[in-house]
Amino acid sequence: MKRIIVGTAGHIDHGKTTLIRALTGIDCDRLKEEKERGITTELGFAHWHLDDDLLVGIVDVPGHEKFVRHMVAGAWGIDTVLLVVAADEGVMPQTREHLDICEILGLTKGIVVITKKDLVDEEMVELVEEDIRDFLKGRVLENAPVVAVSATTGENLDVLKKILRDISTEIEEKSREGIFRLPVDRVFTLRGLGTIVTGTCISGHLGVGEEVELFPYGRKARVRSIQAYHDDVKEAGAGQRIALNLQGLDRQDVERGSMIARPETLLLTSRIDASLRLLKVPIKPIRHDSILRFHIATTQEEARLVLLDSDQIEPGQELFVQFVFKKPIVVFPGDRFILRGSYAIQTVGGGKVLDIMPSRHKRKSDGLGKIYHTLNEGSNLEKAAYHILKGGFQGVKQQALSILTGKDITSTEKLGEVLQKEGTVRLIGKTYLHADYFGNYQERVLGFIGEYHKANPLKIGIPKEELRMRLPVTDVQVFQAALDECTAAGRIVVEKDRVSSQAHGKGTSQTDEFERRLLEALLASGFTPPGLKDLAGTVGVTEKNARELLDRLAFRGGVVKVSQDMYFHKDMIEQFKERAVAFLRRHQEMGPSDFKSELNLSRKYLIPLLEYLDQIKLTIRKGDKRVLRG
Repeated sequence: MKRIIVGTAGHIDHGKTTLIRALTGIDCDRLKEEKERGITTELGFAHWHLDDDLLVGIVDVPGHEKFVRHMVAGAWGIDTVLLVVAADEGVMPQTREHLDICEILGLTKGIVVITKKDLVDEEMVELVEEDIRDFLKGRVLENAPVVAVSATTGENLDVLKKILRDISTEIEEKSREGIFRLPVDRVFTLRGLGTIVTGTCISGHLGVGEEVELFPYGRKARVRSIQAYHDDVKEAGAGQRIALNLQGLDRQDVERGSMIARPETLLLTSRIDASLRLLKVPIKPIRHDSILRFHIATTQEEARLVLLDSDQIEPGQELFVQFVFKKPIVVFPGDRFILRGSYAIQTVGGGKVLDIMPSRHKRKSDGLGKIYHTLNEGSNLEKAAYHILKGGFQGVKQQALSILTGKDITSTEKLGEVLQKEGTVRLIGKTYLHADYFGNYQERVLGFIGEYHKANPLKIGIPKEELRMRLPVTDVQVFQAALDECTAAGRIVVEKDRVSSQAHGKGTSQTDEFERRLLEALLASGFTPPGLKDLAGTVGVTEKNARELLDRLAFRGGVVKVSQDMYFHKDMIEQFKERAVAFLRRHQEMGPSDFKSELNLSRKYLIPLLEYLDQIKLTIRKGDKRVLRG
């Protein structure tokens, strides 16, 4: 069965609600206040089985100018519109504003319905129709069918039904693929059930039992049951009015403007790139940095307008802009929005969301035109490549790219595969990195290693963690991948936790000679090695160079650094360990005095050696005694 959503639009008291009741038998005015005052103040909903194979969901919107926010929330996500004009009044201010909103939201199909036909004569109906035709010239509904009806007598309702049936065949049903999103337009509780949220599903699908998240609040819930047009269903999706019974959320946790989606499938943002078109009349130019009301889906938020290429936008002009929000919101690339004045109750324009996580563009800079073209007119592949390039050295996670492009994860992976085959991007772990940035990152690796060697010519290499911290921030897997490729290319050597250039790793004949002398001096001194100053004098180098040479030998296992300035030849340490183990096996425990008599060593050497045995977990200290571990 095909499902479409129809919305009403038009001035207050032009008979929108009465028309829906006549067509469907459902009264959309559900509030006591609405019934008493005879005007619609909130969104109303109805459904209509127009045929066995066509189910129409209907959104009835308020016509009063004070409730335009509700009208925008209701119009967002509809497939076609019934523009209602009363025969006894003709085109009125809210007729104009509502049509402006429908155009900005991208609606291209609709029916003009002249209501209250029974209150006027045929001549008046013809005059109103002529007025409407003049009003619609040059607008999206210029060629839309016009039908005059009476909801009271039922005249021409069958004609309207046929026209709507014909239009429905031209409407492409919303795909249920993609990321599930449900903008909340109503929330209430039912005894025994708990919290119920309703809305028009604008993308994706959802099933009973799934976990969802309430954005922007980050609260989680589970879907206990789903209704679509008052019928219990196991699954619902795009193009349907649905109600979710949520387990884990209280009524006060949810409000209109929230968005229901699966966890971690949406992003909060305080800044977006967008295309903005200002209405032609009766709008004045709007200057850069103006504060406006930003309406999208069921959300309204205060936004600061950043004009990127000019100081003001003229009526009828379309520009590439940024919006900076007072509070973070949830939007999606391709979403349509409405702008209204901060104080004046008037729609001034609107447009399309292009990038939900943009950079802070420098105003009037080169390259803005190319960015705008890519985001506004580029292919999905071009947009994906742009977002990955924009990610710099950090790249973009697969899940984040899915949100940035507005595609489900499967579609995103296919885009990534194409870009990898082209050589444009690299997939490292779950991170997409632009090939240019990965190449630059590798060059920076080599550059920092070279600088380190110049400053520390005798050191074995730069510690991995120190190298990573000096480089631009990125995923650890990207860092490791860069090391692996540089190693495979023969440009660096990685030993344990040290990284050095290939040439530096080979050392020099002079360095080798210094190391040989140090090893001889340490071996000859046995368990009483000379201090750093004496070792430096023996070898003929500075204390700093002696320390660096000893650290090189310690890294490769030739010597053992027992304390800050005390180094032993590895053979002496092995002897010490053997004698300590033998002593403990005979006596089970030992104190410093016991081992002092065993080796005839002063405390200067004995205490650091015993502490070393603790450090390597050969012994464990108990009081002033030591025993073998395990």
